[in-house]
Amino acid sequence: MLAIFVATASTSVSLTTVYAASDDRQAAQAANDILATLQAQPGNQGDMEQGGSRRVCLRLGGDAIHDEAAWPMSAVIASKYTAGVESEAAYNAATAGVLLGAGPRGITPTAFVQALMAAGIVRRVPVTWVVHTAHPGTPTAAQLGLHDLDDSSEPKPSESPPTDVEATTRFEGDLFLGSGPEIIGHFEIPPDERGKIGAVSIPPLVGSALPPSGITSASRYCYALKPQRVLEYGPLQTVEPGHQRITVAVLMTPEQVPGWIHDPRVLEVFAPQFIRPQQVFLATYDNFGDGWKKFGLTFAGDLAENGHDVGE
Repeated sequence: MLAIFVATASTSVSLTTVYAASDDRQAAQAANDILATLQAQPGNQGDMEQGGSRRVCLRLGGDAIHDEAAWPMSAVIASKYTAGVESEAAYNAATAGVLLGAGPRGITPTAFVQALMAAGIVRRVPVTWVVHTAHPGTPTAAQLGLHDLDDSSEPKPSESPPTDVEATTRFEGDLFLGSGPEIIGHFEIPPDERGKIGAVSIPPLVGSALPPSGITSASRYCYALKPQRVLEYGPLQTVEPGHQRITVAVLMTPEQVPGWIHDPRVLEVFAPQFIRPQQVFLATYDNFGDGWKKFGLTFAGDLAENGHDVGE
């Protein structure tokens, strides 16, 4: 009887070990599948926070760039106005680049833009703004009908209403325009934030309601991460039939780190988030039978309690 008990207990332990090893292999395979999924995701669009990209976007600080009117506001107060810049050699329909600030001629750029200018990827572009204003003229007494006013009648204007007074004025201004592979495609403003915080208004050319198509504005800096390897993975959980979940930690490195990113004036804008030489991407993934997709929450406790450390 004792022998049978010992044999049964031994078999039970063996089966438990086999099942645990099988679960571990499945979890390791799931972690490797997620690594492959990350490597296949685009690095030139989207945002890793949304789970459909391996690109990270850092928001620019509020004082990183500024968009200051190149003309006195008194020129447009109580007026209908249109404003654009004359086509010149440095800014025309064929110009491409990223606009990181604008203002009156000689304006001092922000420290952030100065750092980019020192790196040689942003330049000051002088432009001439053309502002066309139109406001109602001052009516005469005859236009108001005051000369017909008496005790028994309403004012009867004898002249038509005053016409608009129009004027075209030119003002000198500067644009801070970035160009080159280290900046184009990295600075951008998301579609849902256009015209809001951090965005510089891209000036149209005179006679056009649209800016040059090759100019973009900026409110964040985006760069791609390259997934290197799995550092740790949690247990593979079956949430319900056909639904699995796992938490993984993946070592990521930037695909490209420009030298100017280490300038203190640049780091200050991106603080407390900044580009690091190595980053650990920790996330929870779900699989409903159609591949691994990033879950909205991260269950870090899965790693702390039952995680598998892959090692150095």
